[in-house]
Amino acid sequence: MSKVTKWQYSDLFEPRREKLVNLLLSEIIFLKSELKKASITEETKSLKNALNKLNYILNTLKNNDTELSDEDFDKVILIIYHVFQEIVNKLQR
Repeated sequence: MSKVTKWQYSDLFEPRREKLVNLLLSEIIFLKSELKKASITEETKSLKNALNKLNYILNTLKNNDTELSDEDFDKVILIIYHVFQEIVNKLQR
């Protein structure tokens, strides 16, 4: 039972930096799989651009060993959100 509880609430105990790294890794994997499926040049270009941005954020987090404040955590989440919002807007055109 304790393992289930720990697994269920593990995100509450996980440091902010680790949460962001895990989020970025999963989003990068998702975008790479979508990139393989993309057939239109404009889609490919948008996905590559987003991948570059997310990789840059990920590398920045990897190089910075300090724990993030709530404000910095929120800023990075908003940046990731805006990257995906940009992709959606470009693909809807």
